[in-house]
Amino acid sequence: MSNPALIVRKLVTELRDEMSDAARELRNRSSWDLQCPVIVIDARKIPRRVLKTSVRGLTGTITTSNVIDNPLLRSFLRRVRKVGIEAAHEECRNSSDSDSERVFMLWERYSEERHGQGMAVWSYSDAAKFALKSKQCFEQGEIACVAITEGSHGNDHGVLTFSVNSSWLS
Repeated sequence: MSNPALIVRKLVTELRDEMSDAARELRNRSSWDLQCPVIVIDARKIPRRVLKTSVRGLTGTITTSNVIDNPLLRSFLRRVRKVGIEAAHEECRNSSDSDSERVFMLWERYSEERHGQGMAVWSYSDAAKFALKSKQCFEQGEIACVAITEGSHGNDHGVLTFSVNSSWLS
């Protein structure tokens, strides 16, 4: 991913009109709750898509994983990117590491998730952190945003979280 600040600036400038409805709705709220709007930008393809959802609806809008934030799986996925899936599996099978069985179990769960709902963008703990961020943003008069960008590894992706002044957007 290139410079995140430049990516965010470009997205906000390009998509300001599409983001304004959610910002107006947020400004009309007297207090934060799980129904507060947040913005999801799918910037992986052109035309870019702006989706208004609520904090509660975020995990239904963005593909979320139960296992992707496990350190063993993250390490295995980094290895897959370097050497490919077959070589990474072979290395894990031949490893004397006691965690290899757990890695295969996590890989199987991840593969089932990916087959059933597509490649996960983030974990449930990432979504929970973003929910907290949205509350802080609300208190500052800003709307919380997530941009899903192209990643640096083939069909990988990047995730940028940021906020924008609601008054400026609307």
